[in-house]
Amino acid sequence: MTREFCTDRAIACGEPLAGTGAIAERHLFLVWPKTKWRRPRFESEGFTPELTAAMRATSGAKSYVGLIAGDGPELELRSFPDNRRMTARDQSHLAEIILAWGRGEPLAGASSNRRAILCCTDARTDACCARYGFPLFKALSSAAPSFDIDILQCTHVGGCHFAPSVIVMPNRHRYGRLSPTDVPAFLEAISSDELYLPNYRGNPQLSEVEQAAELAAHLQNSSASQSDVIVLGTEEAGEGAVVRLEVRGAPTEVRLQRTDFAIHSNCRNLDGPPKLVSRWLAEK
Repeated sequence: MTREFCTDRAIACGEPLAGTGAIAERHLFLVWPKTKWRRPRFESEGFTPELTAAMRATSGAKSYVGLIAGDGPELELRSFPDNRRMTARDQSHLAEIILAWGRGEPLAGASSNRRAILCCTDARTDACCARYGFPLFKALSSAAPSFDIDILQCTHVGGCHFAPSVIVMPNRHRYGRLSPTDVPAFLEAISSDELYLPNYRGNPQLSEVEQAAELAAHLQNSSASQSDVIVLGTEEAGEGAVVRLEVRGAPTEVRLQRTDFAIHSNCRNLDGPPKLVSRWLAEK
């Protein structure tokens, strides 16, 4: 019997990626051996209670604290979107730095303009992240040297049923359901500061309906750059919405309808009933 995954079921029911690009404004990652990752990530092997408490206290809707795989020196931190890094003296110092970062202080290290792609491979949290995330990570790592982009394995960043779950820094753009065959075109788009439309989840600075409308406008005008499409306003009425946009200076509208999809948000609950989620679909 073939094993099912939550991503497969979400694809089968037709759940779209558009409108699901919401993400924390700031990210902080601790380099920690992947063999020591645990669920929840704040209680990974080798953490002191002080470090666990600092990570829990700092992570929230606007600030994410997680782990990236690394075999180098432990206690190194990387922050995004400012792309800074520094190494703590010990776990007590590490906890102090994390709490200070949570208060809005930047890491002390110098910043870099180098792009980074974070790929969730956190099998401890969801089977999809291993089944789909790790092959994608390997394909990205193999091709990345030609594009001068850092490829990083990270812990759970939400949206298991969109696996592989990918974040492009520094612009915080989320992508889902990429496959290894997408990698050349995906990296070409990212290195050119363009959107990879087939797997783009939406602009995190916009609302769900505006994300879906903006993506629809890009798909209708595939040669338009990110700055060519501007959202002007939204009118919602019941289960429908009209989003006004400007595409290369010309006004246009996208009409959308809210539609429910029955999904399993992670592989752990596949034996239970699905839950309904609403997504905005652009009218054709």
